[in-house]
Amino acid sequence: MGNLRNVKVTEQRVYDDPKHPDASDYDLALPLTATQAVVDAKTGKRLDVTLTEIDKHLSSLDKGLKTASKNASDALTLAKQAKEVADGAAKAIAAVQNTISVVPSQSTPPIYNGTKLKPTWLNFSDEMMTVTYGEQKTSAEEFQGETDAGTYKAYFTPKGDYTWGDKSRDEKEVQWTIERATITKVPTPSALTYTGEAQAPTWDGYNAGEMTKQETSQTDAGQHSTSFTPDKNHKWPDGETGAKSVSWTIERAVVAVPTQNGRLTYTGVEQTVAWSGYDPAKMTQGGTQKGTGAGNYPGTFTPDKNHKWPDGQTGERTVEWTIDKAAGSVSIQPTSVKLDDIDDTEVITVTRDGDGAITATADSSGTISVSVSGANLVVVTAKKEGKGKVTIKVAEGTNHLAPAAKECDVTVEVPKIYGASWDGTSTPKWNRTDASALFTDPNPAVNSGTGSSPFDSIQPWAGMVRSTRTGGDMVAIPKFWYKLTQNGKGLQVQISDKAQAGYSVSPAHMNRGDGKGERDTIYVGRYHCAASTHKSETGKAQECNITRSQAVTNCKSVGATYSLLDFATRFTIWLLYIVEFANWNSQATIGKGCSASSSKANNGQTDGMKYHTGTTAANRDTYGFTQYRNIEGLWDNVYDWLGGCYNSSAGLNIILDPAKYSDSANGTSVGVPSSGYPSAFTVNSKAGFPMFYPSEAKGSDSTYSCDYWSFSTSYPCVYVGGYCGQYTDLGLFYVNCYGTSYSSDNIGARLHELP
Repeated sequence: MGNLRNVKVTEQRVYDDPKHPDASDYDLALPLTATQAVVDAKTGKRLDVTLTEIDKHLSSLDKGLKTASKNASDALTLAKQAKEVADGAAKAIAAVQNTISVVPSQSTPPIYNGTKLKPTWLNFSDEMMTVTYGEQKTSAEEFQGETDAGTYKAYFTPKGDYTWGDKSRDEKEVQWTIERATITKVPTPSALTYTGEAQAPTWDGYNAGEMTKQETSQTDAGQHSTSFTPDKNHKWPDGETGAKSVSWTIERAVVAVPTQNGRLTYTGVEQTVAWSGYDPAKMTQGGTQKGTGAGNYPGTFTPDKNHKWPDGQTGERTVEWTIDKAAGSVSIQPTSVKLDDIDDTEVITVTRDGDGAITATADSSGTISVSVSGANLVVVTAKKEGKGKVTIKVAEGTNHLAPAAKECDVTVEVPKIYGASWDGTSTPKWNRTDASALFTDPNPAVNSGTGSSPFDSIQPWAGMVRSTRTGGDMVAIPKFWYKLTQNGKGLQVQISDKAQAGYSVSPAHMNRGDGKGERDTIYVGRYHCAASTHKSETGKAQECNITRSQAVTNCKSVGATYSLLDFATRFTIWLLYIVEFANWNSQATIGKGCSASSSKANNGQTDGMKYHTGTTAANRDTYGFTQYRNIEGLWDNVYDWLGGCYNSSAGLNIILDPAKYSDSANGTSVGVPSSGYPSAFTVNSKAGFPMFYPSEAKGSDSTYSCDYWSFSTSYPCVYVGGYCGQYTDLGLFYVNCYGTSYSSDNIGARLHELP
């Protein structure tokens, strides 16, 4: 046991034992002289622990010996065992004497905190070795420590007689470390929304003192990234020290869906929609942007990469836009309708905007029926006489709204036929027929008094009124339709105020082949032509002593539409008189005419009459001046040359076109009239219109047709009426003739106008 003196044993290190001086002498009791740091190389136990165990064991043995001395043999055995253990321990201590068996190593490394840090060492004793730091071998006393995280060098050298476990004394290099500080978290970005400007997020957790940042500001919406790299003194929470790429986003900016700006209304031409909220810098436009017809159209918009819709969607959005229907309009032609007979029809043309369906309805009067024909025609049909109304509607169409309805007033006037029939006997009197069958005879004025006629309100008679025109004082004659029927020797004359089957247009108004067609109204001179002016003028002497051809020329000189009164117009007046007065004898029904004094008087002798028909004489049996329906002197004062006819060997020839009047040509023969007082008549239409002429002459100035007819192939020029001589055969129907060169103080002329 003496070998343990002055020996201090530690784990692979040897220390001096201050408790036991060199003079200490160990005995069997084995005082505790070993340091607590000695380790048994074999068992790995600390030697102080081992010695303590031995000590305890020895104490136990000692007690055992004292208490079990009775068994000496056993005590001796225990002593031997104890000695063996002690010897083993002494040998172990001797084996490590002056040997540093372990090179020092760093204990827990310090963590970077920005200050100077030093390492702590395991198995280091400054009694046994020295330590220096860094390449400069800074001594432990002078070494201030290191700041940055990283690995550093320390150098250990045994002192005195100490050696390393391999018996060397070389300097040993040992690395020590300052650990990187842990960054709390990887930075997280703030939210960003597209602004059109370059931008970058702010970062929660970013500390420029702990890491570096590589980042580029971005403009466009989308995902971007920023790289963060810990500096040399820091590391990520997961221990990594490399760069971390952190994604960040610029959200799309919200943009409103465009809406139609204003209203478009159909115009028939292509139009382009305008939009509120459309910004080409934020979206693209597509779909249908132009249209012509009314209706809805699909426009489309797609946000660009930097924008989104309010609901967060980014896809194409369809937005309907509209062209409104235009206001509809409708017009009709004619705006009023007159129908002339039952089942008569009239077509109303409907003009409308667009294609709206046309409907038509008749009122409840039962006067008319209506139907729609074709695309735009409304047919109105007369059902009974009276007044009706058509309502025409146009529905809403493809491009137009429904316009207000149009109304058309309809008058149905069933043709009125007024007639007179002569039985061919000697009586000049005719019988009234048709609508006039119950009419009383007219009462012409006498001595410029008043008069009356049941025909005064009936057309065409009511339309025979005076009118001042280029030719002077003229009398209008409206168009009418008539029918002549021959019954043996008898005749029937029927006049209608409307066209109908079997009836002819009145001769004066018919198509005369002059390019003017039918005329609605013609005009007859109220007076005989005045001397020198050739016009129908009151207060002037009649133009006489002229041949018929001179009369034709003079009348044409008044104007382009004027000519000498012709046979067709005179015959028209005959028809009107016959139906109204129903008597051949005009001298008896209206007045004798001629002249009260048997002398001529200037035009205008009837101007003072209050009624359109009558005589200036005191009674109808006395000679005086007359007028019929405002036409003065049809059988008094002077005869009138008659144009549009001539006699020839072929008979009486009729000419309708005033431009072709002639004494010997251009006419159409109707037959040879009988000369004398007519007692029978022949009806034919050879002249282009139905007419009659005498075919028998057995009458007198008071029987049959009471006015004389004279026909001669030697005298082509016809004149009519009467003159101032007081003769009973000179009435409305008097007809005579003379030669082409004949003129007389008793023969004048009368204008008519064919507009």
